[in-house]
Amino acid sequence: MENSKISSYQLFTFIVIFVIWTTVIFPLASDAKQAAWISILLGVFFGLPLLFIYGYLNRQYPDLLLTEYCKKILGKYIGTYIGIFYILFFCMVLHEI
Repeated sequence: MENSKISSYQLFTFIVIFVIWTTVIFPLASDAKQAAWISILLGVFFGLPLLFIYGYLNRQYPDLLLTEYCKKILGKYIGTYIGIFYILFFCMVLHEI
């Protein structure tokens, strides 16, 4: 398998698209009807800090994957659980597409 890397800008772009996509798929208030736009804005508002954290971590650990720097930052056991959580979350979102 070929080793390839993405830049911080590419990660930032991916996560922006991912945050917007998950905000549209999983609105905070599905019964909001006319006020659904408020739940979308809230989802983006609460997702943006994660976006900046991911960008910062990607710049700090450019040679590591998300699951690898979770282990490095949080320790072997907690980092492994968080990594598994991310993998399951991404699989769940991709399943919804």
